[in-house]
Amino acid sequence: MSRVADLAQNRIVRSLILETQERINDRQLQISTLQKSQTYAGISDDASRLVTLEISNRRTEQFMQDNVFVKMRMETTLNSIKGLKTSLTDVRGLLRDLTDDGQLATGIDKNAISDIKISEISDFLNVRINGRFLFAGSKTNTKPVVPGTMSTAPTYDGSYNTTAEPSFYYQGDDALQKARIDEGVVLKYGVTATNSGCEKLIRAVRILRSTDVTGGDANYRSKIQEALDIINQAEDELQELEQSVGAKLQQLGLTNKNLKHSRDFLAGFISNLESADTFTAVSELTQEQTMLEASYATVMRLSDLTLTKFLR
Repeated sequence: MSRVADLAQNRIVRSLILETQERINDRQLQISTLQKSQTYAGISDDASRLVTLEISNRRTEQFMQDNVFVKMRMETTLNSIKGLKTSLTDVRGLLRDLTDDGQLATGIDKNAISDIKISEISDFLNVRINGRFLFAGSKTNTKPVVPGTMSTAPTYDGSYNTTAEPSFYYQGDDALQKARIDEGVVLKYGVTATNSGCEKLIRAVRILRSTDVTGGDANYRSKIQEALDIINQAEDELQELEQSVGAKLQQLGLTNKNLKHSRDFLAGFISNLESADTFTAVSELTQEQTMLEASYATVMRLSDLTLTKFLR
């Protein structure tokens, strides 16, 4: 007796089995990876939106990573300014002693102290982070402060007043460092060693170092008073500079906070598009497995079905 099931029917059933097996594999992969698909083609309806969200998320994360270095530079700049203010306090103490008493206490060497202070100031302004000099403008590979001969006096006018001479020590340029900290947000955070507060501090130390206070210079009191005047100005200007950098650091912190919120928001959307519904996937897997078992049973029955059995 010939069998009722022919080749065409067998192929149809086997095709259905293969499709069911493929769906089972997909569901198992969804359950193991907790994702709807491993390719964009598997979520074709949402693929374009997902790509856009992923690009935005990567850009946000890049801003956050870059801002870590910007924050480090700004915090280091603040530390240098605080160091400058400490050196300023020490120098001003000597200048006040000379102004009030006309001389320094026995054993105090103003030249040695001046050399130490200009070395401290140079170190604060020559600070380097990740290979970049922070106070050199755009010349980040150039040490910004290299003082000339400290024993040479600045230029005085007839009243023994002086003017700014940043060229005496500065090797950088006037460009201020800036960074793009978010979409459409550029933060100018840089400070150069030509800042007026820095220049006046160095000039005051130079006056102290170059002035003979032992009686060889009849005008030394006028010169020391000039140094005291400009170092007081330097204190005010360094205070303003510290507040300015601090305000920009707060702005950076607020921007980073907003970036984190944006990243979390985008990550949530991406997860919603990518993540599989585990409960649904398990339910569908169970259904597909039941269908597969039924298909195998059908194949077995068809393969054994003869005309005599069919007519019965």
